[in-house]
This record gives sequence, C-alpha cells and structure tokens, in this order.
Amino acid sequence: MGLCLSNPENLNMMLRRNFIFLYLLTLVFTGLLYLAILPPFEGLDEPAHYSSLRQIADTGTPPIFDASFLDREVTDYQGPFPYSSGTPPFDQGMTYAKFFAQPNLVASYVSTYRRPEVSVFHPSHDPNWQAQHPPLYYALLAPLEIATESWPFTTRIFLLRLASFLIALGGVAFGLLAIGQSGKSLKSDPSFIGFALYPLVLPMFFPEFARMGNDSLCLFLVGLIALLLSKWLKDDHDKKLSLAIGVTLGLGLLTKAFFIPITVALGVFLLSRAILLKRLNERLIPWENFLLIFVSALLIGGGWYVYKLVAYGNLIGSADAIALSNQGGLASNLKQNFSIYAVLRGLVVTFVSYSWAGTWSLTRLSPLLQAPLLALVVGGFGAFAMELKGRPSTDIAWLPVWLFGMFGCGFLYHTIIGVALSGNGQTPGWYLHILMPWVAPALGIGLHALLRKPRTKPFLIGLLLYAVLFQLMAIWSQFALFTGCASKGDSKYYVFAGHAFCLDQASELIKRLSVLGWPVLAAVGLGGALICAMLLIRIWRTDETQT
Repeated sequence: MGLCLSNPENLNMMLRRNFIFLYLLTLVFTGLLYLAILPPFEGLDEPAHYSSLRQIADTGTPPIFDASFLDREVTDYQGPFPYSSGTPPFDQGMTYAKFFAQPNLVASYVSTYRRPEVSVFHPSHDPNWQAQHPPLYYALLAPLEIATESWPFTTRIFLLRLASFLIALGGVAFGLLAIGQSGKSLKSDPSFIGFALYPLVLPMFFPEFARMGNDSLCLFLVGLIALLLSKWLKDDHDKKLSLAIGVTLGLGLLTKAFFIPITVALGVFLLSRAILLKRLNERLIPWENFLLIFVSALLIGGGWYVYKLVAYGNLIGSADAIALSNQGGLASNLKQNFSIYAVLRGLVVTFVSYSWAGTWSLTRLSPLLQAPLLALVVGGFGAFAMELKGRPSTDIAWLPVWLFGMFGCGFLYHTIIGVALSGNGQTPGWYLHILMPWVAPALGIGLHALLRKPRTKPFLIGLLLYAVLFQLMAIWSQFALFTGCASKGDSKYYVFAGHAFCLDQASELIKRLSVLGWPVLAAVGLGGALICAMLLIRIWRTDETQT
C-alpha cells in the first residue's frame, strides 16, 4: 500500500527519507572532494597505517609494536611530504612548493607513480609507530590492496581512502537508523537536526575520515552499536540483540583501544539504568543479558589487551606509555617536566582540533576565523547540558555524557604522559568523531533548544551560515597548500603567494592537482555537494510549509 500523502505524518516520513538520502549523498560528494585534492601520505598518520595494511596484505602477519617497520614504498617515496611540526622552519623536507618548483621532479613523479607497476611490501629500517593497534581494520582492507597491487600508486591510495571513507559513512547511516522513523517534521526532531548540522559545526569530520585509518571502522562499529542499542532499550530481554551488541563491542576492541572507554561508558550507563528502573517500578533486571553483552565482548576482544599487558606491561600498549615506562615511569618524569600550563594547553589543543586541525601538515587558519565555530560548539553542547536537567538518567541522551567523561579522562591521562615525556602533551580531538552516532543527537538537542529561543535563533543561523563559509575557506586553503601556491609559515598559519589568496592562479593550480590528485573528481565532488545541499534546503523549506 502506498503512502497517503494527505496524512501529515506520512508526508513527514517521506520528507525525512528523502532528506536522509540526500544528506548521505552530500557527505559522499564532499568526501570525494577532500579525497581528490589530498596528496599521498598527507592524511593523518597515513604512512604508518598504509604500512600496516601492506604488511598484512603481502605477508599475512599482523603488525607488532617494536617489530614492524614502515614500508619502503613510504620511506623511498619521491614525491612531496607534509610540512613538519614542532620547531620552525617547517619546510626543511621536500614540501609541495619546492616540488612544483622543479619540473624534472614533477615529470619523474608522473612517470613513476601514475602508471601501473607491481608493488609489494618491503620493510624499511624505520619503526612503524602505529603497529600498536589491533589488526582488524588492516585485515579488512587487505583484500583491496592485494587486488590493486599492480595498479598505479596514486590510484591504490585513492581507492583505499575511498573504501575507508565509505566504511565510516556506513556508521553514519546506522546512526540515522538508530534515531528511528518517527512521524515528526524535520525541524522538530532534535536528533535529526544534530546529524544534519554535525559536519558543519564540526568540519574536522571530513579530514578525519577521508584518509586511511582505523578510525573509519571505529565509526562504523559505533554506528552499528547505536542501532542495536536503540532496539535493545525497547526489549532488553532479547538475548540475540544482547549477543549482537557484545560481538560488535568485541570487534571494536580488535580495532582500536578507544573501545575500552566506550565499553566502560556503555556498561556504566546500562548498569545505572537497570538499577534505577528497578527502584522506580521493581522491574526485573535482565542480568544474564547484561552479562552476555560484556562477557562476549571480552571473550572476542580481551585477548589482545591481555597480550599487551603481558608483552609490554601496559594494558593498551600505546607507544607513549611504553616509552614512558622505559624512561623511568610517570612520577619521575613529571618531577622534571610537569607544568600546569602545558597540561591546560594540551586540553585546549584537544578541543580546538575536535573542531578543525586540517591534515598532517597541521597548517592553521587564523584563530579569528575559527573562533565562531568554537562558539557554535560551546553553545550547542552548553544548551544540551541545560536540556539534560529535565531528562531522567535512564534516557539515552545521558550516554554521550558518560562517553565524553571516559574519553576526557583518557585524553587527560595521555596529555599528562606527553608532558612527562617532553613537557609538551597534546591529544588530538579529532578522534572524538568516532562517537558521532551518539554525539550528533546530543548536539541536536542543544541546537534545537537554541533555535526555539527568539533571542538566540538569529545568532545561531548566522553562525551556521558562517560554518559553510569556513568549510569553503578551509578546502581552498588546503588546495592551495597541496598545489604549492600556499605554504606553512613559521607561525604555523597558511602563507599565500600574492594578495589574492592564490585565486588568481586557479587554472595553474588545477593543472598541478592532476599530478598529485584528481581535478575532475574534485569538480564532481564540489558540484555534487552543492547541488545536494540546495536540494536539502528545498526539502527543509517544504517541511516548514507543512508544519
């Protein structure tokens, strides 16, 4: 039976489905734009992730910390590398500006890296610093690497990144399914608003997942857990759902150690919920299902962390924790290097890099340009915190609070480790985007509350419009950097050649992009994203006229 569009609820459902489809398509096109302009190894930690993937694909052995090395295809790479960080100058290596200033290098690059050539893993003498991670992500993408090992280098890099990005979008799709198919209008559903606006409010979403890296699989699994949990909360006596959640958590533990705080936060939330529900109405607590979730998770993923504890004396086995242990431990190093300023600075870096940090060149936009976005984040989550007062602790909206609490403790500990090691502790905030399926609805609750208030609504709309402009400025700045027209100055900000922000050299930069990237795909991504965005606005306006 077809939908009766004269029924407002049916019309709302149709508009929601169309909006969701176009929203995901917008993410695909925007991601394609990022992928098309990103040079090889400019993605965060990509040389190490790529080496781990190649090792599993070609040798069948998982990466092992202190025993695995970067692939020689990385160490012998003859193209430009990202700008360095730390102490200036940041262009001591072969940066993009230097590369494009030497036509012979450009010609050699095209003949070497954009033509078919069989390539297999050969270890170098440089340690793989990401070999600390569990192997599941690398094992999943290994068949794609094997199938394309005779393809041009740049093509293989693009396809591996694209596969990673699509895996991440699978998690976003699961998260959208988790918020249900209610008959609410678009503008009256806070969770839906949160998903719709998340990539604008937090644009670091795209650089985080438009690269090779196990965070994409983390987002996929978090989205799947969010979907399963939404069903389980309606029927917590369903043993199949309990087992499915546990298995997914276990797979997460085999992907990255971030699933330790996720598992703990989920356990605390479900336990407190069960205890409170029993106090309120003496409802029987399904303890066997609760145990089924977490015992199955530990049975599947716990072995990796037992191995880490036995082999390295550390449950997570992170490179920083191992290095700290080898240098005398936390206490002795903090006596030499501890600084309140360094810790606070590290926490600020976490917050700012959650909003935007760019790619591995870590070139900054002006703080004045990023400040409105940070205000938008603070306002959204601040309003969410105020809205929580009227919700019982059994509400799923409290889960992001537990998650941020657990991750916050972990990030603080990691920052302190960094301070102890070198006096400069920084924990990237972009990792928090793996929590999007739970954080987006929370952000939506806050933004929805601000949109309902006549005093704050105009400011919020203005900030959201600015967020669109910021996204375009960030993309152009990176495009100019990767094509050699902009550079990373000693103050870590973009330095453009000339006075027109390289806009007057657009045609030349597009030609340069064909060396390291894919200009046609970039155009398709930009055009497709703009068209989908306009269609989304049209659907939103149609929804407003119906309510």
